[in-house]
Amino acid sequence: MRWMKFAIGSALAIAGTVLVTVNLRTLEIRRLTAQVDALEQQRQELRDYIRRLSATRRVAQIDVIDQRPDQRGQPVSAIVWHEIGRDGVLSDPQTVEVVGELMYVEAAVIKFDHDAVGKGDPEKGGSVAVFRRIFGDRQIAALVPNLNQASPPAASGDGSDGPFEVRLWDLFWRLMSDPKLAEQYGVRVAQCEAPAVRIKTGQIWEVTLDAAGGLNLRLIGERKEITLATPPANQHRRP
Repeated sequence: MRWMKFAIGSALAIAGTVLVTVNLRTLEIRRLTAQVDALEQQRQELRDYIRRLSATRRVAQIDVIDQRPDQRGQPVSAIVWHEIGRDGVLSDPQTVEVVGELMYVEAAVIKFDHDAVGKGDPEKGGSVAVFRRIFGDRQIAALVPNLNQASPPAASGDGSDGPFEVRLWDLFWRLMSDPKLAEQYGVRVAQCEAPAVRIKTGQIWEVTLDAAGGLNLRLIGERKEITLATPPANQHRRP
């Protein structure tokens, strides 16, 4: 009888130990699972952060439709300029003449703090730009008329222009030279940029705007047959 009681007691003790061990292991598994889930979430957030910082979007397209020497032997190129909206639709074409071998695309650009871009801030989630003019290396930039600015400023972030962006363009020239004001608005850099490339007839160039950077020009193709475009009415706007 004593042996039976001892056996039952031992069995119950073992069962209790096993149950405690199982519960502890279950808790440990849950804890480790939660840690893994948290780490995976952090990894995803980091991937999203890096993706936003490295994002870029097309903001304009340039078609070189003709190139010929003028009376002084300087190359004169006719180009067709299209801005590209946030919906990816090209604006009405505008024809511009460029004198020289190099074509410069000038724009006012505002770049925001990297952390705001990486976190996808709704107002400061990507650089914004307003195109000013296109000119050649044989032209005086200040004498070249502004581009048609009927369309809104090109931006790499999502959403429409709001009061915040409108305010930034009103303050653009002050943001250049007032670090405290720039910091107040989360602006890292406010400047004019004018990347340049050597062009020839038939080339198609795309202009991109980096979310955490500025403008880029990249050759994306060439055409054999060229169609001249009629420029729209001039509408000037400066930032």
